[in-house]
Amino acid sequence: MSNCLALEFSEDGITTIRMKNGENRFQLATIDEWNKTLDKVLQNEDTKALFITGEGKFFSNGIDLQWLAVQKGDTPRVFITSLQRLLSRVLVLPIPTVAILNGHAFGGGAFLALACDFRIMRPDKGWLNWPETAINLRFGEPLLKLARTKIPPGVVQREALLFAKRLSGEQAKRLGLADEVVEESKMADAAKKLVKEALGRNGLGRQILQDMKKDIYGKELDLSKL
Repeated sequence: MSNCLALEFSEDGITTIRMKNGENRFQLATIDEWNKTLDKVLQNEDTKALFITGEGKFFSNGIDLQWLAVQKGDTPRVFITSLQRLLSRVLVLPIPTVAILNGHAFGGGAFLALACDFRIMRPDKGWLNWPETAINLRFGEPLLKLARTKIPPGVVQREALLFAKRLSGEQAKRLGLADEVVEESKMADAAKKLVKEALGRNGLGRQILQDMKKDIYGKELDLSKL
């Protein structure tokens, strides 16, 4: 599953990671490519913000459960730990991050979107969904920790996590899980507007932005190895 990501730099300082492997599911090799790609993003000092998106029907359909089911020994534990660290890394990136949900974001893909600072969805296609209850699985503590940092307790956790609702763009926005709901052709412009407002007139330093993210989210997550 190598070469499942495309990295695009633009002159306006917006960098895009585009997932391009069908359902964009996570395996260990995928996570390794993600980390190498994020390294390249941060090495580019002109990058002011990161957009994450997919192609076609899927943003990301999450963990490759068929692959995971046949792994032996310590591999499943290593995989879950690596995924949690990747999501934590995205969570505290020192630049604004926007998940542009071109299509479905399920399970681990929904967690990837959740780890971003902003989420943009379409009004016509694409569910945001954590399906664990519906497929008779539990989240596990690493992913639950991320959920607790971003999904408010009460009604939102009930709908999104407990009862595994498939959330349309409008439903996700009502619950505070999506920031904007716009047509696909307008998603990039909406993302740029969010970033511009976030950075303000004078911009934000990478170090202070990352430090603040760690201060806010670090109580739940183990960020010591990031």
